[in-house]
Amino acid sequence: MRCRFLREEQVKSCQAAPFRKSLVRASVRSDLERCSGAAHLSCPLAAQSREAHPSPAHCPFLHESLMQFCSLTPLPRYVPWSESPELRCAHDGHRYCELFREAAPASALAGGRGEPETHVVERVPLPGWLLYAPNHLWLDPGDDGVCHLGIDAFASRLLGPVERLALLTVSGTVRPAVVLTVRGVDLTLVFPLPLTLIAANGRLRSRLDRLTADPYGLGWLFEARWRPGDGRRADGTLREGAAAREWMATEVRRAEGRLQPEVARELQGA
Repeated sequence: MRCRFLREEQVKSCQAAPFRKSLVRASVRSDLERCSGAAHLSCPLAAQSREAHPSPAHCPFLHESLMQFCSLTPLPRYVPWSESPELRCAHDGHRYCELFREAAPASALAGGRGEPETHVVERVPLPGWLLYAPNHLWLDPGDDGVCHLGIDAFASRLLGPVERLALLTVSGTVRPAVVLTVRGVDLTLVFPLPLTLIAANGRLRSRLDRLTADPYGLGWLFEARWRPGDGRRADGTLREGAAAREWMATEVRRAEGRLQPEVARELQGA
């Protein structure tokens, strides 16, 4: 599902100009434009370029293309139209864009599968559309082959402020892994299933507070490719729905009766 704020426009630009400026076709007054007609012959840029076979109908340096841009930005940046899966606006991953999360209603942030609501289990929020690993990493499968991963609210609350973050895997088909430094102790969290990574959230290095303030949103760790059924390649590897809520309730009660550092060490070894 593409972002509702993604727009498309036909734009024009002059390839002979030293500084190219893209103009939206609909905003250009036809009575003032000379590039599309014989009047381009009087343009000094066209004359200086010494085109060997000038066309009397239109300027050979007039370039038109279909572009995409985000309607939320005050100064739109035009990007060549593409269906590439790496273009976040064109797939379900747009829900993790900062601009989208600020502008869209809460109902638009849920994924397209599972339960659309967020449950609260023992004071821990648990989005119903996510899958949960035993070491409290979550996975959002998305609806078009692209998924996101992060740490859940239980882990972020248990660990507290994170001092440093190191993304151990940034490319390839691997088990995504991250090292979080908390109170001087390094905790390594590894997702239990191999995925093909697209990107890692490098912005977290300068905004570590997002891991605890928004663990299911801007605190995401990895973006990867996902195939339907991947979560069930090993029985019980990932939990969802009622099974995830029962598991989380057990985890919270278990943690309340033990020291936090001991439980944190178990997160690393899970």
